[in-house]
Amino acid sequence: MKVSVIIITHNRPLEFQAALKSVLQQTRKPDEIIVIDDGSNPDLKPNMANLSSDFVPIKLKRFEVPQKPCRARNKGAEIASGDILMFLDDDDTWETTKIREQLSVFEQNPDVGLVYSGRLIVSSKNREKILYRIKPKFAGNLYPEILSQNVIGPPSSVAIKKLLFTEVGGFDPNMKAYEDYDLWIRCCQKTIIGHDNSCNVRYTLTEKPNAQRSGQIKVQVQGKLSYRHLEGVHQLLDKYQEEIELQGTIKARIIRATRFFAVAKSLRRHGLRQSLPFIWASFCQYPSLKVLALIMPPRIIQLVRGFI
Repeated sequence: MKVSVIIITHNRPLEFQAALKSVLQQTRKPDEIIVIDDGSNPDLKPNMANLSSDFVPIKLKRFEVPQKPCRARNKGAEIASGDILMFLDDDDTWETTKIREQLSVFEQNPDVGLVYSGRLIVSSKNREKILYRIKPKFAGNLYPEILSQNVIGPPSSVAIKKLLFTEVGGFDPNMKAYEDYDLWIRCCQKTIIGHDNSCNVRYTLTEKPNAQRSGQIKVQVQGKLSYRHLEGVHQLLDKYQEEIELQGTIKARIIRATRFFAVAKSLRRHGLRQSLPFIWASFCQYPSLKVLALIMPPRIIQLVRGFI
């Protein structure tokens, strides 16, 4: 199988170099690397000559005006010639065995359309120190369970067959947030899911959440500022309303509670005040100690996670 790696980058040249290096150091090299420069300033192109590889062809596509990350990923997938697409954000890196181990899952089970990896959560201040691990647990037919929780994770964790990516329509550019989760739901409706039984992604938590586009909290909706993650949740709940209601009253409440919990968790990095309304909304839908734990200081939450 031919592998295309798609890296999107925006105004993070040093982080991008680390991400690219982690791909070039794979024990199984990709067949091509596609870099999408999403309107970086300055232009990434002058530096690409220093980053070229004798072993893997690197293609560069630049957007002069920054696009949404999902549009950049879709453009990379459109350009890609591989059978397998692997996405990597510029502030994440891969462990050296990611490509080899994920390809092995596809080879062992041809019915699998998507393979994901676990994550090593690190800080932008020290990417060598692992704060905690999120191990991959779920495989097989994940629908409708995927409606309750994004167990697959971010795009940097995923390898997907291009035929499946094309069939389900890729990332939805109309989503305000959670466009990756939305894609995984559609994939789970079509295929069985595998995982590599490893944590092959170093996923970065920045000390300044607004420095990550995934951490930015406000968007314009009908001329007004709104919480981006909340808008994304409402889109998901509307998009899959019929499927959610088919799960029964209790299960539907759990699904809605989990989605509001996701908003609360995202906003908790900005402060307790911003997250409290969504902690309450989640608790009202379906009470749980996990939701109330978000009231604790973030450092205590990370410490608890480290022992789980």
